Amino acid sequence: MFACICRAVTSDEVSAAIDKGAATLAQVAKATGACTSCGTCKDRIRGMLGERGACPLAALRAAAAA
Repeated sequence: MFACICRAVTSDEVSAAIDKGAATLAQVAKATGACTSCGTCKDRIRGMLGERGACPLAALRAAAAA
């Protein structure tokens, strides 16, 4: 199933990006290209971030520590 139709990004690709540490829309966009055209998929991807337990605060802390 496509998570982002404009960029042909699948739900599996978004899930993989989240599993690799993407915790925000911006990070998912950078990793996959999703959310970079019309923006219709933003709510869908926000939902996926929440379902998969992505934590933006943890991602910010990890980035600051690097």
